[in-house]
Amino acid sequence: MGAKLGWALFWLLLAASLQAEEVTVNLRNFAFVPNDITINVGDTVRFVNQSGFHDVRADDGSFGNTAAAAPWEFTRTFDSAGEFFVFCSIHSVAGASINTSMNARINVVEAPGFAINQGLSGAWFNPATSGQGILFDIEPGSQFIFGAIFTYDTAAAAKLGAPEHRWLTVQGNYQGNIAQLPIFLTSGGVFDQPVPTNTVPIGNATLIFDSCTSATLGYELDDPPLSGQIPLQRVIAGTEGLCQQLDAAAAQ
Repeated sequence: MGAKLGWALFWLLLAASLQAEEVTVNLRNFAFVPNDITINVGDTVRFVNQSGFHDVRADDGSFGNTAAAAPWEFTRTFDSAGEFFVFCSIHSVAGASINTSMNARINVVEAPGFAINQGLSGAWFNPATSGQGILFDIEPGSQFIFGAIFTYDTAAAAKLGAPEHRWLTVQGNYQGNIAQLPIFLTSGGVFDQPVPTNTVPIGNATLIFDSCTSATLGYELDDPPLSGQIPLQRVIAGTEGLCQQLDAAAAQ
C-alpha cells in the first residue's frame, strides 16, 4: 500500500512540474525589470541581479535573500494565488509605488490548465515501440475513461491468438488532466469463438494528458514487478481538431 501511494504521489507531482514555468525578473538600474508580472500557481520567479548591490524582500517578510553585489540569483516558487509585493531593502521600502521605486508586484493566479475531454478518444502510441498502442474512449458526463492496451509479453512466432499476446485494459474516472486507473489483464478466449475470458487486476496506472496531442502513461505492475512510463502521441496526426475545439470552449 505504501509503495503504491508513493507512486501515485510521484505522478501527481510530475504532472504539476510539467505544467509549471519559470519567469525571470532582472534587477538593474535601481529597478525590477519587469516590475509587474502575472504568473500561475506553481510557477517560479527567478530574480537575477545584473548590476549593483541589491536584495529581494517580500513586503510581508515571508521571504527574501541577503543583499550582495551582482551577480547573483534568487528563486521563489509561488504555491498559492494572490498579490505579492517585493522590494529592494537597500534602495526602497515595503509598500512603495512600483512605478517610482525599486518595488515590484507579482500577481499569482490559478492556471486554467488542460483538461481531459471527449476529443482525446482514439488511437495513441509510442513511436519507439510502434506496433503497440492504446485505444481510448471517454464519456464526459461521468468523467469516465476506458483504455484498451495492445501489447506483448515475450517474443514468439506470430500466430493469431498466441498466448504471448496481451490484452490489458484501464478504466475509471478522471479529474482535470489526470486519471489514476487500475490495470486489468484479460486472458483465455479464442478468436471469433464464444470461449469465456478471465479478467483480473494486475497493477495501477496514472494517465496524464499534457495537450490534445501529448500524454504520458505511468504504470506499476504487480506480477512480474514492473514499473515505468510511456510517452504517448496520436497514431493519426491531425485528428486533434475536436479536442482543440472542446478545450477552447471550456476555457471561455
